Amino acid sequence: MAVSEPHEKAVVSAWNVIATPYHDRYRIPTDRIHLGPMVPSPAELGVEIPVKGRRVLDYGCGGGHNAIACARLGAGRVVAVDPSEGQLAVASRLVAQAEVGVDLRRLDERGIDDLPTDFDLVLSVYALHFVEDVKGTLRRLASRLRAGGTLVLSVDHPLRVSGEWGEPGFVVEDYFAHGWQSWPYDFPEAGLRVQLHRYRRTVGDWVAAVLAAPLVLRRLLEPLPPERADDFGLRSKYGAGDPRNVFTRQRLEKVPGSLVIVAERTS
Repeated sequence: MAVSEPHEKAVVSAWNVIATPYHDRYRIPTDRIHLGPMVPSPAELGVEIPVKGRRVLDYGCGGGHNAIACARLGAGRVVAVDPSEGQLAVASRLVAQAEVGVDLRRLDERGIDDLPTDFDLVLSVYALHFVEDVKGTLRRLASRLRAGGTLVLSVDHPLRVSGEWGEPGFVVEDYFAHGWQSWPYDFPEAGLRVQLHRYRRTVGDWVAAVLAAPLVLRRLLEPLPPERADDFGLRSKYGAGDPRNVFTRQRLEKVPGSLVIVAERTS
């Protein structure tokens, strides 16, 4: 992203504020690749993400959890980028604690264009739904991959963010609506509340953006939740059993929480 759109700037500002309480609450693992809240592991999904000896770019790395995991799994080089200084501060602390080699960089006005062009893997977990020009971003990310390289991305599932749970169940007002959507994100344990923004698009839009990169689509997954709840399911501000908790097994068995896409650059 070179961050230029006003909503994108607001997203970065919000993450600067909540980076530490977010990671304190959810305790995202750093010993394995994590594809999103209540998403089973890549192995459980049948998704092979070869890392050992590979050059990896973690785009929208947040607190650096997946970047650290890749380094621990034997990646030859890991570059992790994010526009939020707050997120990178968390990542820097965690990298130092893990004693691994991760090249942390802040995304600035130059965006991705100064990054190497020989990555074997580009990983982007729960970051691209904060980007308006996703076609342009995926095209630039594809240009950072070597021929035969792999892109793995996950985002909020478009169906889940198009509706709300209520008394009659899950109600979708308009699945095909496009544009910025705002919601309050609060951390009462830290006395913090911010307004976050994500850009809504359909599953078809995500597929079209990948194919226009151009990349070859290898897998499209709408995962059922894992048997055991992860910390996103257990550590909601509402509590694991509260009906306002979006990431419960009961709800995610009916409405997909995440969309996972695996694609390849073939030439």
